[in-house]
Amino acid sequence: MGDVPMKRTTIDNARERKPYEKLCGLAIEKKYKHTHNKDVKSINLHICGVCNYRCGFCFTRNLERSTLPPDEWESILELFEKEGVMKITIVGGEPTMHPQFIELCELAKSKGFIVSVVTNGSLIDSKLIKNMKGVVDWIGLSVDSPDNEVEKAVGRQCQGVNHIENIIKVADTAHENGIKVKLNITVIRQSYRQDFSELIRRVNPERVKAFQVLRVEGEKEDSYDEYSITKEEWEYFVGNHKDIMLQNRTKMVFEGGDDMIDSYVMLDPRGEFIMNSGNRQSYASFDEVMAKGLAAAVDVGKYHRRGAVYNYE
Repeated sequence: MGDVPMKRTTIDNARERKPYEKLCGLAIEKKYKHTHNKDVKSINLHICGVCNYRCGFCFTRNLERSTLPPDEWESILELFEKEGVMKITIVGGEPTMHPQFIELCELAKSKGFIVSVVTNGSLIDSKLIKNMKGVVDWIGLSVDSPDNEVEKAVGRQCQGVNHIENIIKVADTAHENGIKVKLNITVIRQSYRQDFSELIRRVNPERVKAFQVLRVEGEKEDSYDEYSITKEEWEYFVGNHKDIMLQNRTKMVFEGGDDMIDSYVMLDPRGEFIMNSGNRQSYASFDEVMAKGLAAAVDVGKYHRRGAVYNYE
């Protein structure tokens, strides 16, 4: 992927760009040569850059605020379906703040994808869950600590919501409606010594993934030292949690900082590929990557070594 040009389309050019519906449409087969992709099976769509939380370490807060309309996402999803992608993860920002959030979930499901959503859960109520039923297969709920006071201190709160209590409530409601739950734990300096086992037991997720807080050059670097942990501190956390067994008899997945670099295929709200080679976030246009194939957006070896392909169902 090293020869993919790392440049960002200007906002002016983005406004002038024809919608993918017109750009691709019925001619999608002619515009992009199908690469018979065998490597990339999951893609993250960052559908918006806005969020109602202010987590101090979040590197997605600087994402573009403008976003593609559903018809343009549809053409992109159709191409991904033809390329053999199986799972679409809808991310933000906070994706539930997107005014067409449910429509985009339905769109992905209609193309045959396993649909996952990563959210802070603060805007999810029983009505929204019911709209997600049968459309969203997985809800990924994000936490950094089992202690709500720590969550408040790092910015994971809004309008007095007790984040931990709400995560448990959302998980219970999701399960009641047949939606699987994944717990995403960002391990930071304030929480690496804490025990997450009781929170995991209470949430009762089908999958748990812990991430070492990630440093991305130019993105929240001013506050990174406040949250960063060393290799030894990360290993301390892993050692204390590696034997936790979930109800489905699986164990937690752990991704250190280096595991995440260059191992995710991500699109930003305007449909450009987000590249994070060498801890530096940059962008490549949709055309630039797809002309070479989806494998150009990722280090394929690292993608598979971190366990990106598993039984999504």
